[in-house]
Amino acid sequence: MGYLLAGGMSAALLGSYLVVVLLVCGLIEVTSRAGRKEGPSHRAMALIPGPVVPAAVGGMAALAWVAFKVGALSYGGGFVIIPLMQHDAVTTYHWMTSAQFLNAVALGQVTPGPVVQTVAVVGYAAGGIGGGLLAALIAFAPSFLFVLGGAPHFDRLRSNVQVQSFLSGAGAATIGAIAGAAIPLGLALVHLWQLGILGIAAIWLLGMRRGLVVALLGAGVLGVIAVMAGALP
Repeated sequence: MGYLLAGGMSAALLGSYLVVVLLVCGLIEVTSRAGRKEGPSHRAMALIPGPVVPAAVGGMAALAWVAFKVGALSYGGGFVIIPLMQHDAVTTYHWMTSAQFLNAVALGQVTPGPVVQTVAVVGYAAGGIGGGLLAALIAFAPSFLFVLGGAPHFDRLRSNVQVQSFLSGAGAATIGAIAGAAIPLGLALVHLWQLGILGIAAIWLLGMRRGLVVALLGAGVLGVIAVMAGALP
């Protein structure tokens, strides 16, 4: 996963290779365990990736496609899909600037619910309130469908060696993908004083291992103080 952290890796490449990396790591783990398994054979897990078709048109059709990717590919948490969402919203369709997208991610952190809720802000930027509602509906639909359709099979999946080995391999890739999401978000910082807050937050969360909620609230207060002191133009 070292290449995910390379300074020259663009947000577009991070998003494009995310699904491939997860699948490859999962399949490597499946293959490595296949020869060690004893006893009755198990049916292999069917892995049929969805069609990789870029959005050909803008507007609501493009927004629906972006929201679907966010909801269907957020394996391991919403942060793994941040680079792809940023590239679509900022670079491909120009719905918002990098700084605005960073604010959308921050809003997804301070409001109840998962960071995937950031897609609602992207939808609002693309199509107003209707776009925000549409993006949220489409983004969360895959999760509901997976749960409703897969609930009767969860016990069997938990005991399936191939499924568990795939998740073990893909889980390692997820850590790198989440770390890689910090690159495009960090590049979106536009004010020098934000780097200071970033450093303080890193010490608070990584060095002192303190709570995220306090970090978010404290950083927000520091932002308000910076604005009142004239740090913003």
